[in-house]
Amino acid sequence: MQPLDWMHLSEIVPGRMNVKVLSDGRKAVVVRRGDALSVYSEICPHLGADLTEGQVCEREGTLRCRWHGYLFSLADGTLQDNPNERIMSELRTPSEHYRPDRAPAYRLSTLPHEVRGDRLYFLPGRAVRRGGDE
Repeated sequence: MQPLDWMHLSEIVPGRMNVKVLSDGRKAVVVRRGDALSVYSEICPHLGADLTEGQVCEREGTLRCRWHGYLFSLADGTLQDNPNERIMSELRTPSEHYRPDRAPAYRLSTLPHEVRGDRLYFLPGRAVRRGGDE
């Protein structure tokens, strides 16, 4: 059995993006807010940007993708703001080819993890999108 990737909880700076490069080459985005840990894949669900280049807002509890400004909740990974939809809303009207009710439900993918003692372990397995868009 391959040893698990891990990091000490004391290494995780609260309110900041903490990045752990895993042994399989993936990156984990870890954010600590109080006692809560958010652990997500580094891939933005919109167009695959590296979220480790994004920006965390501790006050709002959000992560903004650097490429296109998509804003996600750190609590559950849900999309909070799609700037493209907001900017283009005045130009778009429902038609055969554009249905605003069919907008993609982007959501961050959670990496399997668990806390044991003073360590955060990254468990084997695929990142999972939780919620209504699975």
